[in-house]
Order: sequence, then C-alpha cells, then structure tokens
Amino acid sequence: MIASVLMVLDVIVSVVLIITVLLQSGKSAGLSGIAGGGDSMFSGRPTDMDEALSRITIVLGIAFAVINLLITKFQ
Repeated sequence: MIASVLMVLDVIVSVVLIITVLLQSGKSAGLSGIAGGGDSMFSGRPTDMDEALSRITIVLGIAFAVINLLITKFQ
C-alpha cells in the first residue's frame, strides 16, 4: 500500500521536475551563443523567476531521490 502511494507521488514529482527544468531559461541563445553572440552569454542576470525555478528544481530533485529510496525500501 505504501509503495503504491510512493510510486504515484514519484510520477507526480518527476513530471513537475521535468516541467520546471523545461521552463528555465538557457544560459546562451542557442547556436548564436556558440558563433558570435558569446558576450551576451555572460552579461545577463538571472531574474527572480529563474532563481525560483532553480530552487524548485533542487527541492524536487532531492524529493525525487528520497522517494525512490523509500520505494526501494518498502518493496
């Protein structure tokens, strides 16, 4: 019973983790960061949304790892 609840929670956390990673802005502007726009790569400051998404990603990553460890313990 507990393993089933943890597996459902694991799926939910993993989907939200994927979404938060995809919502984060990249460090460079794609291929233009490689070719000629390299100076713009280091000039931008992260916004409040980027910082919040970064913290949420860290928390969800830790939760994902802990949930997976608990699933292996209860199976």
